Amino acid sequence: SIDADRQIMQDDSHYRVFDLSGNPFNTARTSFFHKSIGGYHAAKPGRMQELFEFYISQNHLEVLNMLNTKYFIIPTEEEGLVAQQNPDANGNAWFVNRVELVENADQEILALEEINTKQTAVVEQSFRTQLPGLAFPEDPSASIELTAYQPNHLTYRSSASATQLAVFSEIYYPQGWNAYIDGEKVPHIRVNYVLRGLVIPAGEHEIRFKFEPEVVRTGSSIALASSLILGLLLIGGIIWSYRKEVKTRE
Repeated sequence: SIDADRQIMQDDSHYRVFDLSGNPFNTARTSFFHKSIGGYHAAKPGRMQELFEFYISQNHLEVLNMLNTKYFIIPTEEEGLVAQQNPDANGNAWFVNRVELVENADQEILALEEINTKQTAVVEQSFRTQLPGLAFPEDPSASIELTAYQPNHLTYRSSASATQLAVFSEIYYPQGWNAYIDGEKVPHIRVNYVLRGLVIPAGEHEIRFKFEPEVVRTGSSIALASSLILGLLLIGGIIWSYRKEVKTRE
């Protein structure tokens, strides 16, 4: 297994690994070495659990592709655990040509059964107003790539001759994640039941996703205010002590 892990870690790009040597959602071994599709966490989003039950547990390749599963760890009788690269992984982000609109979450997850995730994005009706249309022009020269990665700050560079809909292989979590195009905050949507989608205008742009939860901002403001109050109290105490000492000398 160590040989398989070493082989995968020679790839310094950003991707996910699906370990088929056991129950992928009941082990932490893979997550020790890689960004794993599986692994257990008590706070795992419910939608990811549902996606696992519907598709990942069935090794549904299109869903694994959209999760940017670039490597599989597979048990063999001859060599033990081996790493197998998936050439069809969608990557960190990609442009789609059409939107399949659905009415609710049930239809959204069921629609993933047969779509080509590289070409089509499934979007719930509630996000319709944020889309300029349901079809986007094919542009062979269009590109979007991840240029910088931090767990709480992702940066991409895009180029296209027309407005495009980009899908990002990152979990949609609006309670903290904000999207920016060229420094301007813009709304993003949920696509494919769990991922992020963003309408990007023609031209070259820098896209950033930042994790900025309101609770952290509020906590920082409270901490700053508390520090200022404490500072004022200390200054006041010093001034009072100084004046008292001066009066005593008089």
